[in-house]
Amino acid sequence: MSTNCKLTISVVLDTVCPWCYVGARRLSKALVLAKQKWPEFEATVEYVPFQLDKSMGKGLNKAAVYEKKFGSRMAEMNERLAEAGKEEGIAFKFGGKMSNTLDSHRLIDYAKLSGSSDAEEKVVKSLFRRYFEQEEDIGDHDVLLGAAEDAGLDRQQAKAYLESSDGVEALQERMRQVKKLGVTGVPFYIINNRFGVSGAETPETFVSAFKQVFECTECH
Repeated sequence: MSTNCKLTISVVLDTVCPWCYVGARRLSKALVLAKQKWPEFEATVEYVPFQLDKSMGKGLNKAAVYEKKFGSRMAEMNERLAEAGKEEGIAFKFGGKMSNTLDSHRLIDYAKLSGSSDAEEKVVKSLFRRYFEQEEDIGDHDVLLGAAEDAGLDRQQAKAYLESSDGVEALQERMRQVKKLGVTGVPFYIINNRFGVSGAETPETFVSAFKQVFECTECH
């Protein structure tokens, strides 16, 4: 493999999608495996917003929302998710409140624009942990500002950004564009703007996809 081989991985996600959290852990493992397989391997990971329900309100009872949506399937789905989470070091909890995810995506964008090189990833990790493991409402600005601080961002500056309308139009346009690409569910991974991987695949599947990208593009 050429020493010039690099990947850009665009992770399409929603911050209340549990399989996006599982997928994030599996992708991290895949990146380690790829580096072991190809010492010259390099990858840049970026995040692309997607809303599973853009009409969702704020402060909704999470269990009640899922019960209404999934009915009798919910218990089985939670059990499957908990098992998958356990394998990835995630202690899923299913209580708490949920809200529209627009502002959480705005915070991710803000971190990319305003923070250190890894601030965006730190915000994503914090949001996932707070929502899925600590049962916090990531539509609540205090929770979002806590995630900002977790990533080393200035709380007051992040607060001013969230209270403004900055970035909203651009964010919504990005969501429209990703749907135009045919993405209808998350997680979805776009590699080098050409190849797609759908779902929270295993690390080995990701590595196989990386190999296909390298072979098809010949690293040019």
